[in-house]
Amino acid sequence: MKLAGWGLALLLALAVPPAAAQSQAPSEVVDAFHFALKSGDRRKALELLAADITIFEQGRVERSRTQYAKSHLAEDIAFASATQRTVARRSARLLGNSAWVLSINRNRGKFNNRAVDFTTDETMVLTRVAGKWRIVHIHWSFDDRATQH
Repeated sequence: MKLAGWGLALLLALAVPPAAAQSQAPSEVVDAFHFALKSGDRRKALELLAADITIFEQGRVERSRTQYAKSHLAEDIAFASATQRTVARRSARLLGNSAWVLSINRNRGKFNNRAVDFTTDETMVLTRVAGKWRIVHIHWSFDDRATQH
């Protein structure tokens, strides 16, 4: 009987991965998304987005992961690859299976033969599904007066 108890305990231990393996923190998912863009990993960037994501950026809107992939994901990858993003300030909140991450990022470099130096105000809303955080909404606003902040 003791052996059966140990067997059950071992099965339970193997069936439940450690908490760290179950899910990244929401801000780590945001960073992973930016890293995927920077490294040109289109597959990983899209994997972190919910299928029904809504993205607002400077008056444009994409209403799905597919639309984003077809419209300006390639441009975002090119921009991220050519510039350096630094998180100037960040806050995050968690409420059950929802989270939001607010970041102010400084972007510098050269893109399309032009010098780039501006601040991005970024909001990302995430939902946890099956233990994994997915980005369901992104809102990017830009301020080219970065040197005045």
